[in-house]
Amino acid sequence: MKEDEAINYLETLEVGTFLTVNIPISASENIPVTAMYAGKDKDGRYEFLDTGEFILSKDFLEKGKISIEKEFDDESAMKIHTRIRKEFEKKHTKNRDAR
Repeated sequence: MKEDEAINYLETLEVGTFLTVNIPISASENIPVTAMYAGKDKDGRYEFLDTGEFILSKDFLEKGKISIEKEFDDESAMKIHTRIRKEFEKKHTKNRDAR
């Protein structure tokens, strides 16, 4: 899905949902990135978590530079989920030790 369809999809997407973001590297080639939608930041940009984190503006999406697919790679999604879960547990363990 591209442009308006992708933006409409993101506007209704729940935080934590996995999807594929196709990032262009040249005029004819895209890199498909499995990512987890993390919501919007304070500036209204869409945040995604993959093995790191990336943020895309609505303007960038509207210009058709990025396309989004509902399907995603299960193995990559599990790696992202595991990384986020480990970070969450580490943060909460640290807070317990502070008491």
